[in-house]
Amino acid sequence: MKASLGKTKGVSVHLANYLQVIILHTIKKFQGERSIYAIYHMLQGKKSSQTIQDAHLFRLTNVFGTIPHFTRKQLVDTIQNLVEHGWITAKENSDVFIITQSGEEELAQCEPIPTRLNGWKYQNVAPVFWGRLNLLIQTLSHIVHNETKFYPIQRHTKIQQSVKQFLQKNRQNRELMAQHLYEELTDLLERQSDRHQTIFVRKLTGINRVGQTFDQISKTMQLDEWYVRYVFLESLHWMLYEIEKTFTQYRLLSSLIGDLQQSRLTQSTQTTLQFIQAGRTLTEIANIRRLKVNTIEDHLVEIVLVDKQFPIHEYVTSAVEEKILQVMKKLQTKQLKAIRQSLADEAISFFQIRLVLAKAGDEL
Repeated sequence: MKASLGKTKGVSVHLANYLQVIILHTIKKFQGERSIYAIYHMLQGKKSSQTIQDAHLFRLTNVFGTIPHFTRKQLVDTIQNLVEHGWITAKENSDVFIITQSGEEELAQCEPIPTRLNGWKYQNVAPVFWGRLNLLIQTLSHIVHNETKFYPIQRHTKIQQSVKQFLQKNRQNRELMAQHLYEELTDLLERQSDRHQTIFVRKLTGINRVGQTFDQISKTMQLDEWYVRYVFLESLHWMLYEIEKTFTQYRLLSSLIGDLQQSRLTQSTQTTLQFIQAGRTLTEIANIRRLKVNTIEDHLVEIVLVDKQFPIHEYVTSAVEEKILQVMKKLQTKQLKAIRQSLADEAISFFQIRLVLAKAGDEL
């Protein structure tokens, strides 16, 4: 029996689950320019230069890292199902697919990808934020009811330690703290849909109450489990965005995640950036760090993806940049090989093309 993803649009959606929606959406975005394993790495949130660049070039930063434990079997099974129903078809390479017209029509009937997802920015922060928040709520609810012994909903030692440190640092009356937390959280929830509110609240644990699993929520609300997961994740991402943007309005929640505001660059790339800022050439950095020049080039592309204002003209002149942009617009592709073959100037490297792509980003 084919499952309906939800009731909001009043239609029965033929896609079996929301994971298929996510993968079909990603295939559509890739436009036949990446293999299915690029989808695998995208949803897992692999911190490779290729996956990071693809997330920006194909506007998939929203779903980046949203299924960290995604398996190859899940991918292959989903692709096989989509092929069997005629929603995608293989290109010349067996592991490269494009969405068909019927696939487009099917996707149009589904609940859209949550608009406030930002996996690129929050993939690592969101689970820690949720773990701390849920445990803090559980702890405060027991304290205000004079119950000092309970089984913590979060078993991760680091999360338990961070909540203990948070409570030790914030010495205010626990009932007052609970009230402030309630007010901040209520303000954030009331600005979301009823569905988002319901799913989020059902996940919370307090005194005499254990948060529900995604499976339990999906059955109670008659929604697809994958869809429930993504709605919940969107809530977390949007909350984090709002807390960062107006932290003075959410002082308690802001202090709960103060240590999580970190650079989106990988650690190795941060080191390369420090050498660049010190005036070192890419070759010098490669020699100092005992890495390949190609690896350092990967780091520079990652830096430009994160910081569009980073100057690239030391590595690619304005004239070359314009040539590359013209070819990309003419071909309507982001495939490096196709762009490189269409450029008359053989001196233009793949690295320079990648830099221009990275800087242009969503403007293409």
